[in-house]
Amino acid sequence: MITVGLDFGTHQTKICIERKEGVELEYSFVKFNDFKGGLKYTLPTVIGIDEDTRLTYGFLPHNYKGRIIRYFKQSAFCMASSSNALSQQESLFYSILYVANLLFDLEEQYGQMFTIQMGAPADGSSIVMAKKIATTIVASAYRLVEDVFENDKKSFLNATLQTLKELTEIVEYSDSIKEEYGLLVFPEAYACLKPLTSQGKISYGMSLMIDVGGGTTDISFFTVLNGKPQVYDYFSINKGLNYLTCAEDKVKDNRSLDSNVKNVIEINATRLIEFTKEVGRIANHLHQKLINEFRSQTNLKIERLNAALKNRPLIYSGG
Repeated sequence: MITVGLDFGTHQTKICIERKEGVELEYSFVKFNDFKGGLKYTLPTVIGIDEDTRLTYGFLPHNYKGRIIRYFKQSAFCMASSSNALSQQESLFYSILYVANLLFDLEEQYGQMFTIQMGAPADGSSIVMAKKIATTIVASAYRLVEDVFENDKKSFLNATLQTLKELTEIVEYSDSIKEEYGLLVFPEAYACLKPLTSQGKISYGMSLMIDVGGGTTDISFFTVLNGKPQVYDYFSINKGLNYLTCAEDKVKDNRSLDSNVKNVIEINATRLIEFTKEVGRIANHLHQKLINEFRSQTNLKIERLNAALKNRPLIYSGG
């Protein structure tokens, strides 16, 4: 049995493969060809459209002359992005094409005998809608790969943008569609936290996680129950390492977008102040929300809440 863990990121995408033989589990990560003879564990979440309106996914040649589409994953999940002028419908379209490109390679290597687990940006209140969007993206991508192009990736890559628009059908969500493709969708925050909590690395109580990615920073407030994370609040900021390192300005010169930070001096001091203020505003909002709920649900003194929050872990993850 093979399970594909699809980390469809705002800035870059990763894929983990889980193989189960009896009771034994084996894990590996998919490597992507960067067109320079190298193999990378992450694939940039970008699409290039050349002069002939044909598309390239992930790694783009140096000084690429065509149009570059970024941050479509954000807009597909209804997350506004100042770096993206795409509508949600356009973002869904590009997300479907990007995931289809991945499915061609996965089916070539593993056949059709795998299921997909995928994270979606959502908290407990919005996960239902996020699951529907994620299912729509994957099911529509499967339709392109298997029904339209019949697993012929060469034809897919040779198709023009207009042809792809004509051939791409956005499959509406249904429980039967989800079951047909064996798709499991859960909050991205849960995906990050589950390995830590299942191994007992985070004790019972209230904790905060800050996941700093390339395009976004996600903040999750959670507790641990029976070794599993319970995510109560989730916030996303459209600022990540690309913003902090002014990567968008650098892209004008070399057409690349690399948010890997090798030295703290790469982080813009002015942007770091603004970023810190925004994180602080969310933390203060969350703190006040906790106070209001504590007072409305208990007769205890507020000192009890403050004591419960004191010295709790702040967990950093991401890029």
